[in-house]
Amino acid sequence: MLKMIDVLAQNLVQNFNHALSTPSEQLDELLNQGILNTSEDQLRNAMAAFFDREDALEAAQALDIPQEDLHALQAGLALKDENLSETAKIVALCLALETDSLAQVEVSDCLQDYPM
Repeated sequence: MLKMIDVLAQNLVQNFNHALSTPSEQLDELLNQGILNTSEDQLRNAMAAFFDREDALEAAQALDIPQEDLHALQAGLALKDENLSETAKIVALCLALETDSLAQVEVSDCLQDYPM
């Protein structure tokens, strides 16, 4: 299965853990730039690999991706254009899972019972 870390620039992957602790605008910019610098074919293949997962639709819904955008993402349409913010959500989730970054994120006590 194609992984997002295989598709994105190595410096983005290396800096992802650090970027999680920075203000979100910086993380957004880092992800957006990494997506824009990735070839369309590689990004489309990585997104297809994400949607091949059993829990992909559930994960996408948890990321608050609207249904119409979800269909476009599944089809690999406008991943870098109209759907850049939704693509970035999936890329961030994939990077977090592939680099085991979620284990390093501090979760507020009030969210301890929220499923992650």
